[in-house]
Amino acid sequence: MCRIQLTIVLVAVVGLINAADTVPKTGPAVLGEFTKIGLSNCVGTQLAAVPDTDQFLFMERPQSNHPDGKSFNAGLMDSVTGAFTNIKTPFSMENCGHSYLENGTVAILAGHKPQSSYVEGRRALQVLNLQSRTLDSVGSLQFGHWLATATRLPNGMITIMSDSPSPVGPARKDGIKNPFYELWDPTNPATTKAFQLDNNFLSNTKYFYYPFNFVLPTGDMFVWSNKYGQIINPLTGKKVLVLPNWKGIPQAKGMCTQYPFSGTAAMLPLRATNNFTEVEIMVFGGQWSYGWVNTTAVDLSMRLKIKILPNGTYDVGQWQAETMPSPRVSGTSVLLPNGMVLLINGAKRGLLGDAVAGGDAMLNEPNLTPVLYDPLASEGSRYTELARGSIPRLLHSAAGLTLNGTAILAGGDRSSRYWMPADEAYSPSSTGFAEYRVELFAPPQVFDTQNRPAIMACPFSIGFSDVTSIAYLIPNTTARVTSVVLIAPSSDTHTFNMHQRIVELEILDSDNDNNHVGVDGDRSVTVRGPPNANVAPPGPYMIFLLSGRTWGPAQWINVVRS
Repeated sequence: MCRIQLTIVLVAVVGLINAADTVPKTGPAVLGEFTKIGLSNCVGTQLAAVPDTDQFLFMERPQSNHPDGKSFNAGLMDSVTGAFTNIKTPFSMENCGHSYLENGTVAILAGHKPQSSYVEGRRALQVLNLQSRTLDSVGSLQFGHWLATATRLPNGMITIMSDSPSPVGPARKDGIKNPFYELWDPTNPATTKAFQLDNNFLSNTKYFYYPFNFVLPTGDMFVWSNKYGQIINPLTGKKVLVLPNWKGIPQAKGMCTQYPFSGTAAMLPLRATNNFTEVEIMVFGGQWSYGWVNTTAVDLSMRLKIKILPNGTYDVGQWQAETMPSPRVSGTSVLLPNGMVLLINGAKRGLLGDAVAGGDAMLNEPNLTPVLYDPLASEGSRYTELARGSIPRLLHSAAGLTLNGTAILAGGDRSSRYWMPADEAYSPSSTGFAEYRVELFAPPQVFDTQNRPAIMACPFSIGFSDVTSIAYLIPNTTARVTSVVLIAPSSDTHTFNMHQRIVELEILDSDNDNNHVGVDGDRSVTVRGPPNANVAPPGPYMIFLLSGRTWGPAQWINVVRS
């Protein structure tokens, strides 16, 4: 009897082993896939999605040897066809910030000191004119800003915040450690208002370039630079509270995150399931305060939970450290519709910037392996390495989310001036200094085609707390839509996607009978719009439907004031 039971157990175990052997461990459905889509005529130093299209606005510092032989420093790349269209602009836009008006117009704010034939851009205020294919000047900043974060506020205004590397004009307080940020009102575009940060803010930061800024569901703003941060009222500059730092975490001692030590950051999805009262901020990688060209980058991520209490105050936790699969500096974080974070691009050693006299790279050993971070997984199992790429993307590279739910990858310069281990294969830039090849990276979930919901009918706009239905098809007849999210258009440069935001909508009803009125065979899901402008500042979003953790192609939708 015991032998029979043992035989049954052995057969069962063998069966499980054989079954496990049939589960694929490689291939796009497990590791994702890189695809080249074309060449850009300027380097994708900065990119911003263009609402209501599949296009991305590319912006660079002036380079030579453009593929088309011309010298435009901006253009539109179609993420589906790979077609590229040049855009005229008078200003140097390197190190600018970018955001959006409520009507979806792309706004370019600040920039760089004069280079080549382009004029001073650090005070520039420009908007994209799609009809004329130009960037049009609409005003001027009061101060020069360089490596500036632009943040769209719930009232439609935009903050511009950063240091300036040197004076822009006489008798101006534009030097390093510039404590002033500016508030721009697109309805009165010619002028701005200037506000001063708390005196302790800049004295506690090593550098103040491209700060990690996030609008919280209260309307306050999370502001972080290197090892120090505050929650402030962005309309006044007043400090609400000082955020915890990570000085007390031994493995994070000396970890810096702002240019030139550039890590990347993201705010995890704001969820209706907790009534938008819980916020989590993620910071990935960076460099040590003593870092130089061959210093191994930070291999840590830091996670901070903030709970909004009923009286509008905050219960702020402590930073929690996790070890990443590999060190990464100058990488980009792309929020995926299912709440996972894609870490891509960057290097394992060095820091951003140009070496003196000759432009050698200060980043070395490109990190070609993207990583997926799952915030819902248990600690110790949140990171998964994906398919290795071949194109190094170091200084001046960028990434953003497309309507299809893939990541567009662009840019990189100093592309002939870095070192790579001799035993690692890679594809160097054919043009040497700059990288013009553009790719898409499709995460594994994109290949779960049977469970990808396809939107068949969706409104063009949704107001606060509006109830609306979305019709969809899904190949798997037993699957259904389990979540609906709004994702703000990508606006990425120098490792920080300054406009990235996900808002989960409340599902009120789900029709799964395959007999939706209007289109035979469609199903529908009914959702409630975001509750207010603090949760979802009005403007353009992509709306994604998900079945489990698989998302389908998105459509553009506008969040409008009720």
